[in-house]
Amino acid sequence: MIQRIQSLLLLVAAGVAIAINFIPIGELVQNGVAQYQYDAFTLKKYQDGELAGSVMNTTYVAVLWFASALMSLVTIFLYKNRVRQMRFNRINMLIMLVALAVMLFVYPDLVFAKQSWYGAGMDISFNNWIMVSFLAAVALFFATRAIASDEKKVRAADRLR
Repeated sequence: MIQRIQSLLLLVAAGVAIAINFIPIGELVQNGVAQYQYDAFTLKKYQDGELAGSVMNTTYVAVLWFASALMSLVTIFLYKNRVRQMRFNRINMLIMLVALAVMLFVYPDLVFAKQSWYGAGMDISFNNWIMVSFLAAVALFFATRAIASDEKKVRAADRLR
């Protein structure tokens, strides 16, 4: 049922979740010079101003975002069971918040620091396009509200019969 607003919102959330995997999340910068670039799949080292190679695998971020996108796409086709659709959206929001936490806090502050890639004298500069990931969470929130509104209308119509 693509004509429903919640289906369009879920499609937007899935699209954003997939797109997040293919943009750089940020760079680890020391003295104004980028040392590492961080995306959903890897941490890459800069050498002489060019990306030299992969230093670490960060595929957990990509897996979480792909799981969120898949769950959004599956939820679109659960239009006959609105209660299940709302439940899936809530779980999807949780997955998305975990992905955001892992992407923005866990890897930079815990994992990279433990491996001595991010420490004293280094800053992380996040890509501004990462803020688009919050659009997916907002789209899921409004999709859940629209589904709840539909469920309320159906229950009211059932009472009238």
